[in-house]
Amino acid sequence: MAFSVYLAWLAVVVFVFMAVYRFAKFNSMPLHLRWELYPLPLEPKHHYGGSFMEELDYVGKPRHHIRINGILDMASEVFLLKKVKEYNRYGMWPFSFAMHWGIYLLVVWVLLMVVENLFNWGAIEPLTNVVGIIALFLGAFGSLGLLLKRVSNEELAEYTAPVDYFNLLFMLAIFCAGIIALFTGPLFYAEGRYYIAGVLSFQPVTVSFWLGLHFLLFELFVIYMPFSKLFHYVAKYFTFDKVFWDDILNIKGSAVDKRITSQLGYKLNWLGPHIVPDKTWVEEVEIVDARDVKK
Repeated sequence: MAFSVYLAWLAVVVFVFMAVYRFAKFNSMPLHLRWELYPLPLEPKHHYGGSFMEELDYVGKPRHHIRINGILDMASEVFLLKKVKEYNRYGMWPFSFAMHWGIYLLVVWVLLMVVENLFNWGAIEPLTNVVGIIALFLGAFGSLGLLLKRVSNEELAEYTAPVDYFNLLFMLAIFCAGIIALFTGPLFYAEGRYYIAGVLSFQPVTVSFWLGLHFLLFELFVIYMPFSKLFHYVAKYFTFDKVFWDDILNIKGSAVDKRITSQLGYKLNWLGPHIVPDKTWVEEVEIVDARDVKK
């Protein structure tokens, strides 16, 4: 699997390009229907459930957001899966937490080996080894647990798409290949560093079958991720910042007002008993008003 050395670089290039592309795509999408759930973590009055709307003549006053509170709230969701734990109806939080941290630590393990090779920091080898072991076992435990949960629970199985099973099996294969490599290869850590050194120097290297398979699957996973629903961690930023927390007032002539006016000119390309196809949103409203007048 010497070719996987080159595949590693291709994976990085594809991932970065697609990540930037999809981020830009998300950012250019039409205004979302805002939830405007209060209290917002960004609000200075958040601690007691208040909002800027309590103030007299709040429309004309400058707005103040505490961005660090929003960052901390988002971080608690990304790293602790706060909402998954809060709404842990099917007991999935421990497995989801383990799977996510398995992926996080697997990336950290690779980065630590890159740092070791680039700067010759042998002092961090023990840390690198521990991170690698924890990543493999956490990831395998979480992926297998989520897979079994979805298979064994009828309610979960009903809305689990085939691609969800594929994603869990894909991740499970990555972690299991690494675990097998750990137990079957006495030089697991040395071979891992040897492989990373080959990647950094563009020199194909030969490692044990299971370790080579582990890295190969991980590289394919990195390529696959930005094309899949696993890329939701980028969408999560927009979900929080543009859907949950976006409370900018729609004032006549403002940037928001102009965007809404522009979007009302979009044509509807879907059908329904109350919809006339190929009409704009404004035209649809006018048609509905005309019907109401006749009644």
